[in-house]
Amino acid sequence: MSMTSSDSAAPVSSAPPVSNDRATPLLSRSSKVAAKLNERGKKLDARILRVRKKLRLFQNIRLSIAGLFFLVLALLTTKPEWRLELPVIAAFVVVFGFYVARTRRIDRHLNLLRRLRVFCDRQEKRARGLPSGRSFEGAEKAATNLALNHDLGVLGSHSLWTLLDETLTEGGQSRLLEWISQKPLSATDIKKRQSQVRALRRERWFFTRLALVADADDFRLSSSQILKFLKKPFVAGRFNLIVVGTWLIWIAAIVLIVLSLRAGWKLEGLFFVLFAASSLAFLNKAAAPFAKGVGLSHHLSLLAPIFEALENRSQKSEALQQLCPVTSGSGPSRQARKLNVVLAFMSVQANPLVYLIVNAIVPWSLTGTYFLERRRKRIAYTFPQCLEELSELEALASLVIFEYYQTDVYPEVKDAARRPPLAFKMLFHPLIDRERVVPNDFHFPTGKNLGLLTGSNMSGKSTFLRTIGVNQILANIGAPVFAEKFETSPLTIETCIEVSDSLRDGFSYFYAEVRRLKALLETSKHDQAMLYLIDEIFRGTNNRERHIGSRAVIRTLAASPHSIGFISTHDLELTALESSSPTVLNLHFREEISPQGEMLFTYLLRHGPCPTTNALKIMAAEGIEVEDP
Repeated sequence: MSMTSSDSAAPVSSAPPVSNDRATPLLSRSSKVAAKLNERGKKLDARILRVRKKLRLFQNIRLSIAGLFFLVLALLTTKPEWRLELPVIAAFVVVFGFYVARTRRIDRHLNLLRRLRVFCDRQEKRARGLPSGRSFEGAEKAATNLALNHDLGVLGSHSLWTLLDETLTEGGQSRLLEWISQKPLSATDIKKRQSQVRALRRERWFFTRLALVADADDFRLSSSQILKFLKKPFVAGRFNLIVVGTWLIWIAAIVLIVLSLRAGWKLEGLFFVLFAASSLAFLNKAAAPFAKGVGLSHHLSLLAPIFEALENRSQKSEALQQLCPVTSGSGPSRQARKLNVVLAFMSVQANPLVYLIVNAIVPWSLTGTYFLERRRKRIAYTFPQCLEELSELEALASLVIFEYYQTDVYPEVKDAARRPPLAFKMLFHPLIDRERVVPNDFHFPTGKNLGLLTGSNMSGKSTFLRTIGVNQILANIGAPVFAEKFETSPLTIETCIEVSDSLRDGFSYFYAEVRRLKALLETSKHDQAMLYLIDEIFRGTNNRERHIGSRAVIRTLAASPHSIGFISTHDLELTALESSSPTVLNLHFREEISPQGEMLFTYLLRHGPCPTTNALKIMAAEGIEVEDP
């Protein structure tokens, strides 16, 4: 449950820390993980400082060696009888080269330490329930066409996404977003994914190293650009004929030049000019493919370290081999290196004079373009599948890291019967400061499937709904949940908590709410199991019509055999439905009054209708004069 929801925004609320009887083993685990990460962060800070000093020392030594070298050379110029220039230059090249290489290694090591420090800081904040600083802007763009539930805080600067995301590429990001947005997996598939995550536990540090190598904190490595380069041929359909024809002309020219020299025809210059003219005439066919090859190589070079690490590790890990069979077999990093060899062969294009001379002698660039297209075809044959495997692995790796640092409690998922099960013990919201979060227990008694929530303002109703929704999303994708125990089934989640998105479309608040509820009721008519979460039902209309409309919706949902859920309301008269509708269960949150007259919120779920209200007290506390009723 949250202390920072719409239920708890007013300054009169007091948010006590977790009481001893509500401090769950999972919360204690989070505290230990956060403390361990904090200690590791301090050690990393000290190590970064030492390595930074070492880097500065080596940079100064390198600069001193260069200065000393020029000083010695200047001295040697004044002593023409000394013949030490070559030994001095050789010694300088060796020593200076050593310190350059060493400085680069130290600099790379320092960068890795900095990235690891950022990683540990992110995990510590997550373990404390604080904003992790993980970017969500790219995810917001990628999720444009996905049916994400915005009522439950799936995206945002402090959201379920920033809690889960450890992906490196655009493909991995999209895959994880699809998992969150798609319909729930079957119970069998959920258990299969849980098994996959458990099987990959031993690869947790490998996944962490991948993130350090990729350095994807500030940007998302592009996989879509690679697919664009691979989609279309670099050359036209008749290009091979041009290459073959040019080589035949070259061979003929060489034969004629040899014959001319032997026979004394004096025509070898003419034959050379004819070949050069035919070769240079087709050079424009090589320019565009070379540029495309360079672009492909650039994007592949960013992914190559990831694939190389994955290829090497998969030789030792059966779990990785099973998840990435194409990557393990085809070696995409090797394919990238071979592409670079071809591009190096064609790099004479960087110097126009050399480019013209070489191609006037031999069909160099046309031949290079031919092999470049062959390389593109080979990469295109397996690379899309390699990207698919990498995307799947990134999403699974996010769950592995999530399980290690956040929670390792997997829900007990059952096939939905006529009444889907829902029971939990010590359930809490993961995006709340763990020192202030209050867990709750609940289960639907036999024959009950609709929890009618009443309670004071700011007492925790809205956050309770979001807590259930967020944990059900995690259960639906096969991830661990934030509870000591969580029993559920695969449930489609429908909510009516915030209607701001519909308001942007130009609808009134009430009409937007009606549209959302209509869609929810339509879903309840289907055979699929559904979890509905409705906050302050029909808040946009008057008391009489709200009561009539709410009663109709509650009775409809209470009678749905495949639906289960919660509805919150301030209309205390609706609690009478428990006696007329046997599947309705009254629940509430309430405040307590301290000896000093302050309102204290326990955020604990209780059975029965709420016996207290606090709206007038809040008004009075904020200086609004109200008459006693």
